[in-house]
Amino acid sequence: MNMKPLPLTPPDLEERFLQPAGWRWHSFKRNGRTIRFGAVSPQNSIPDAVIVCLPGLGEFGEKYFETARACLDMNMAFWVIGWMGQGRAGRYLKNPHKRHGTDFQNDVDDLQYFIKEYIKHSSVHPDKGRIPLAMLAHSMGGNIGLHHLLKYPGTFECAAFSAPLLGIRQFAHIPSWLGKTATFIMNELAAKGCLGLGTPERGVHMRPETGKKALSTDPVRTTIHNAWLKHDPELCVNNITYGWLHHAYTSCLRLQKDKRLSTLTTPCLIGLAGHDSIVDNTKTRNMAKKLQKVEILELPKARHEILMERDESRGTFLTHFYKLVKENIIDRPETLKPF
Repeated sequence: MNMKPLPLTPPDLEERFLQPAGWRWHSFKRNGRTIRFGAVSPQNSIPDAVIVCLPGLGEFGEKYFETARACLDMNMAFWVIGWMGQGRAGRYLKNPHKRHGTDFQNDVDDLQYFIKEYIKHSSVHPDKGRIPLAMLAHSMGGNIGLHHLLKYPGTFECAAFSAPLLGIRQFAHIPSWLGKTATFIMNELAAKGCLGLGTPERGVHMRPETGKKALSTDPVRTTIHNAWLKHDPELCVNNITYGWLHHAYTSCLRLQKDKRLSTLTTPCLIGLAGHDSIVDNTKTRNMAKKLQKVEILELPKARHEILMERDESRGTFLTHFYKLVKENIIDRPETLKPF
């Protein structure tokens, strides 16, 4: 996929939503998959931690500049990965506007490669040793992130999940075998993902900014996604394909049945939005009961995109996240280990 050059001028947004000083974009290829990521570190000090951000479906790193700035203010470096199939990463289909996908384990391995080849080499200080990693994952990124914690234990010192996709709300009352069979058949009938769920062939797909379908109640943050798409249409993907839906549902089922959940020792924070129309909070609560070290944070006024919510909900989640990092990294010098 040949993308146009990055626009030279920033979108018409407040300064807090724009690229922080020192930000750098990078990319790598693994097994024919092109992955994009961005990174920034405190300019005048050694960071206490590296925050690895895992975005949700259809998202891109630009959307998290405000969160990156907040982490810098707390003397933490911030890294964000761009998943294959969206943003300015590679795409699966000739039509780049269709959000297709493969087995989520490919994304898990992309994340591990990213950490092994890039983050670790960029998070070492001669006097301090390895600067430890903390995960900050949203929605689909939470699904991939939890799989990563189970497959590659010990990589992250702690992990925070914003409305993780551990169950799909629209499938909440369907037996798992029926949902898996239905998504598989839809995928096969749709010629391996070439058809999407109401996906237009071309054009920039804007998200609702008002009404019940809006993913945030904040009148400003809810506009950030669309503002970046207008500024850089190359970031855009439209609705999902049947193939993506099948792999997402299958990935949720794997997590729900994974016996390794009870052995996971990574301290976790899970933020649940009270007005979430995307993920199944009941499934998430049931899975959280299996974890050894977990805090469930109920945010009754929030919609799905907690980090794009009003200050009350967003601030509460970030306060608990900073506390998680402080207790498991900053206040524990033994986490600073050499390779």
